[in-house]
This record gives sequence, C-alpha cells and structure tokens, in this order.
Amino acid sequence: MIKTRTTLLVLLLLFACGLFSQDYIYFRDQHRVAAKDIQVNDAEVKFRTYGEDNGQVYSADPDQIDLIVFENGKVRLFQHRSKLANHYNYKNNLITYHLFDLLVNNFTISYERILSSGKLGFDIPVSFGYSDNNSGFGDMSNTFYTGLNLNFYPTGQGIIRYFMGPGIRIGMGHSKDEYYDGNDYYKYPDSFYGKLLVNNGVVFSPIKALSLSAVLAMGIRYFPDAPYNNDVVKTVVAFSFNLSYRF
Repeated sequence: MIKTRTTLLVLLLLFACGLFSQDYIYFRDQHRVAAKDIQVNDAEVKFRTYGEDNGQVYSADPDQIDLIVFENGKVRLFQHRSKLANHYNYKNNLITYHLFDLLVNNFTISYERILSSGKLGFDIPVSFGYSDNNSGFGDMSNTFYTGLNLNFYPTGQGIIRYFMGPGIRIGMGHSKDEYYDGNDYYKYPDSFYGKLLVNNGVVFSPIKALSLSAVLAMGIRYFPDAPYNNDVVKTVVAFSFNLSYRF
C-alpha cells in the first residue's frame, strides 16, 4: 500500500514537472501550442515551437490569443482589441437630419465632429425655412440660420449617453405678423436675429454607424428689428428629435 502511494506521488510530481517544462499558448480557436522563446509586443507574439530543432520563428496576432501559460506558472491574459472596438470605438463624424423641424416647416441638417477623447463635439447646424409661416410655436419665421454648438459628453461615447453645452445661432427671419400701409397688408421683410442657447440631450447609438438623439434647448433670442408687438429680447425653448449617420 505504501509502495503504491509512493509510486502515485512520484508520477504526479513527474506530470507536474512535465506540464510546466515549456510554455503554452492558448488560441481563441481552442487549440494549444507548446512553445519556447516567446516574445510579446503590441503588434505580434513571436515564438518557437517546443520540440522543433529547426529554429523557425512563428508569429501570431495578439487578437488570436486568449492566454499564455509560462513554464514558471505565470499566466498572461490578452484583451482583444477588436472586441473592445465593437463596444467603445464609435465613429467621430456625424451627419444629422433634424426630423422634428419638419413640423415647423424647416429643413435642418448638421455636421458634428467629436474629438478622439469622445468627450467634446463641435456641431454646425444649417437650416432653411421652406414656408412663409414656418415657426408654428413662435412669433417669427425662420428663413435661414447656422451657428455652432459645443457638445460635452461627460462619459464619452457609448450606447446611451447624455450631453450638454452652449450653442449660438445667427440667421435671417421675419415676424409672422403683417403691417398695414393704409392700402393693404404686407409681410415684414427678413432681418437678422441671433440666439444664445444651452442644449441638453440624450443620444442612443444601437450600432456604430447610427444614432438617435433628443435635444431640449433653452436660452434667449435677440431680434433687433422686431415690430412693436414683438419682443426684441425674449426667452426661447426648442426641442429636436434627430437621426444621425456616423462615419
């Protein structure tokens, strides 16, 4: 009995020594390679196959490897860059169509460039009014505007993210009212207006190339040529629901 136990112990020790007498590379496709002289860098993993005497050096992409078990018992795990990219590397250029603006007879698109950090975007909107009564929720009609929005993403890019930031608009528009010259009623001509806004929004990106966003903006409007029954400076609120293509 004692002899049998001793034999088993010796066999276990020999097995353990043999198991870790070389390095093992475990690939993502479930196969294993006994290796030696392993060299690891960001671009590739170089190694020689254990038991081969021809000295040939092989290389593998780190994305193909799950882990390496070294002969001293140490283990190195590999994060897969391609897998991480699927979750975190969202496209930084957005062309956005402002769907909700159709309700007030405006055609609005914008271009946003998000910096590589994913936390700051520069957004330039361009809007054209295509009806003489194209501002159903206000006292003036937009003819054209552009501007700049700074969008801050506190948690970077992801599937659902909050953003906020200031925005400025400059454009041309006219009062929805008409004036009477003693003979007939006429519409007011276009004149300059500007807006200073604070935007708050949520963006939903189910895939890397597509986003949906909802934005609520509050601020002030400056309309220096407003007629007597309109305010030159007034508080404004705007809402938009948008569809973005990311590239």
